[in-house]
Amino acid sequence: MRHTLRAAALGFACAANAFSSAADAAGRPNEPPIVHGLTLPADALEALATRSASQPSRTRGTSPQAFVNWESAHVHPLELTPDGARLLAVNTPDNRLEVFDVTNGAPAHVASVPVGLDPVSVRAFSDTHAWVVNQISDSVSIVDLEAASVVATISTGDEPADVVFAGHPRRAFVSISQENRIEIFDPAELGAPLNSVPVAGEDPRALATDGQSVYAVIFESGNRTTVLGPGLVSSALNPYPGDPNPPPNSGLLFDPPLSPGLPAPPPVALVVQKMPGGAWRDDNGRNWSLAVSWDLHDHDVAVIDADTLSVSYVVGAMTTNMALALRPDGALAVVGTDARNVVRFEPNLNGGFIRVLGALVAAGAASPAVVADLNPHLTYTTPTIDQSQREESIGDPRGIAWSADGTRAYVAGMGSNNLLVLDANLARVARVDIGEGPTGVVLDEARGRAYALNKFEASISTVDTGSLSELARTPFYDPTPPEIREGRAYLYDTHLTSGLGQASCASCHIDGGSDYLAWDLGNPAGAVRPFDETCGGAQPCPDWHPMKGPTTTQTLFGIAGDEPFNWRGDAPSLDAFNIQYQSLLGDDELLDLEDLEELSALLASLTFPPNPNRNLDGSLPTTFPNGGDPANGEWVFINVPSTQNIVTCNACHELPIGTNLLCFPISGQTLKVPQLRNLHEKTGFDIRSSANNRGFGFTHPGSISTLYDFLTINVTVTEQQRLDLEAYLHCVSTDTHAAVGAQATVADGANVPPEQAERIAQLLALADAQDVGLVAKGARSGERRGWEYLGADLFQSDRATETATTAELMAGAAPGTELTLTAVPFGSQRRIGVDRDQDGFLDRDELDMCSNPADPLSTPGAGCPCAADLDGDGQVTLADLSTLLTNFGLGKGAQPGDGDLDRDGDVDLADLSGLLELFGAPCP
Repeated sequence: MRHTLRAAALGFACAANAFSSAADAAGRPNEPPIVHGLTLPADALEALATRSASQPSRTRGTSPQAFVNWESAHVHPLELTPDGARLLAVNTPDNRLEVFDVTNGAPAHVASVPVGLDPVSVRAFSDTHAWVVNQISDSVSIVDLEAASVVATISTGDEPADVVFAGHPRRAFVSISQENRIEIFDPAELGAPLNSVPVAGEDPRALATDGQSVYAVIFESGNRTTVLGPGLVSSALNPYPGDPNPPPNSGLLFDPPLSPGLPAPPPVALVVQKMPGGAWRDDNGRNWSLAVSWDLHDHDVAVIDADTLSVSYVVGAMTTNMALALRPDGALAVVGTDARNVVRFEPNLNGGFIRVLGALVAAGAASPAVVADLNPHLTYTTPTIDQSQREESIGDPRGIAWSADGTRAYVAGMGSNNLLVLDANLARVARVDIGEGPTGVVLDEARGRAYALNKFEASISTVDTGSLSELARTPFYDPTPPEIREGRAYLYDTHLTSGLGQASCASCHIDGGSDYLAWDLGNPAGAVRPFDETCGGAQPCPDWHPMKGPTTTQTLFGIAGDEPFNWRGDAPSLDAFNIQYQSLLGDDELLDLEDLEELSALLASLTFPPNPNRNLDGSLPTTFPNGGDPANGEWVFINVPSTQNIVTCNACHELPIGTNLLCFPISGQTLKVPQLRNLHEKTGFDIRSSANNRGFGFTHPGSISTLYDFLTINVTVTEQQRLDLEAYLHCVSTDTHAAVGAQATVADGANVPPEQAERIAQLLALADAQDVGLVAKGARSGERRGWEYLGADLFQSDRATETATTAELMAGAAPGTELTLTAVPFGSQRRIGVDRDQDGFLDRDELDMCSNPADPLSTPGAGCPCAADLDGDGQVTLADLSTLLTNFGLGKGAQPGDGDLDRDGDVDLADLSGLLELFGAPCP
């Protein structure tokens, strides 16, 4: 816990690794002779087959957890209502929308509204209604801000990210990040989407609109890089004399120079980049265009006409587009990061492998007029600078907002804990240090305020836009366990963990995942390391050569307990990456033992979200778009010898996660069997396409473009079995049950639509089987209430003495008292449903007895009246309200208008109750 000390970053940062491929092979169909596929000696295969037959597959049970961390990324987490009266903030870990009154220029908490799992964006539809986008629930919650309750829920495609309103008539446009499309809904007739617009780009997230055009920023845009497999690099298409592999990177030599006596490296892949003239070049400037038969586009922003739904694209911005905002004159600003993965070798990338950029696109233009480095003080000539200079840097920008006159832009740096103020051309004006992990920013210019949401510390920073200084931080409740919070600094904090202040592990392991690129982090000046892991073949595994070639960045999700790490299995534990805080991030210190423990706790918490390709009950679908049968594919995977007719897929890729942790000698390299749980997210590259979304696919360098291609090279099964296997690999179960997050909002319990009734019945059955937990939220008798499903058709309410059957709950659902059911991870239903702060006292019981259900240190005392009796006369009266108003400077007495919080024309006890709730001393 040394967040105030200098630290170094985990060598996972951009360590070119990935556990996300189907097997360890780097060839591709129709390559020249050297094909880097899964070709093991027969005796090794027989040894493996014997081992597989004698040992059962591993099973990994998961104990019930009160808190599950999907590490969902904020997209547009903060919003002002049009009248400027309310500030809306998503509380992602607590599955809530927090509502603040800002009419006095400071956020005063007024409500906390349960929504879906992992809300990541909120937009005000009007002064009284907001739309909240829930990433894990695959839903949008429609919130009545006056009643502080959800009145409707819209089901969407997989992992929605943002919503805006545009067109004539006004429609809701929702970005569906994992399906690369925008869904369009009618706010007046909520239900299925009216239309769906495909986006030619991976992971459209943040949205902006001028009312006529909708701008969708493409998060995983790429940087026009792709990879050539080892066979292509070693072929006659190699532009260097003698077709060397690896090729030199400095003329005909290596930089840094080769270590004396270093043995010949294994043949490796090569990253190349498409230059403005169209040529594909390596980091040495050599032209590899004859070796690249496919092509990529460089779409950074999709521009959709809200009426005609026609789509055009902005190109040429950056690798990862994180946020966007329209300047009042129609110009579009995008902020994000740009990767330098075409550069080879860790010493050449140290400290400067990532840039933080801003791009400014004129209205109607197809490319930026300005692409600016948001860290102009950095020269990148050295990997380490003085700490005071590092503090000037911005890292991992996640939010941007323009002033009304277009002269200033405010950019939130999630990794650098600051807010940058830029001029109209994105030149730096000032830096304001704020809370930990700022992700969203909005302006309240009428009051001279900017507000920023600090994700990692669960607070709102209030910034004076005149003095450009932080005035205050307003916290809100966050159930995230302390060990996760503390570990985040060593993954995200760019000032704490890098030598230039702009980079962190999360620069490549974005939000704990991967960056969809390959990097060559080898070192010609390095030394061979002796192999010291478990080799799965009968033949010995070769030692680890320092020139390993490019490997795709691995996800950090699900790695706990899967040592050794890296594609090659050359990192026996997390400690082995410590040196890369210095060697890759350029820091001047390593992590100490306590830091590593905190980081380990965070990484152990990272949980894969549900696989969207599985059925709601967790079963496999019977059909798949490729024509395969995933269920039969699973049977083939487990039972059919498919590699030289000796071993099954499951022999190496043991279920449930898809790795047996063994290393194998493959074409001169020692490679570890990778896990399989995120294969469905690695699509977008096909060597037969001239319009690829990305330039990297499967296997360690990403040089096999599709799973079908991999299975064609490495698996000897029938064509239908190959299609079935491909379908199954896209459906491998993750750490989270497929139903988790599923919601249903009942507006009329007496007339539940058949489809909704069937969905609720499914959720009840899954909860009875303890596959998921189930909670319900709604209003009863003017109170916001919660319920936890106990099983056997019985719900426990948030008052310990109350239970209800499903029918009784449904009977209370009506307009104004809508009921929303949500499937949650099994073990979390009590916290999410009835005991928010997990102190053992149920939420409504706490409110009944003047305790705060969002504070585990606040527990029921003697009952009400309690804190409300400020003058100690045994009664709660208007005198107490007058005292409280005076104490907080909100009025000089009980005068109408001063303390009339509910605007009913009278200052009364209801106002006292409301004011006490604002300041954490609620009474019912």
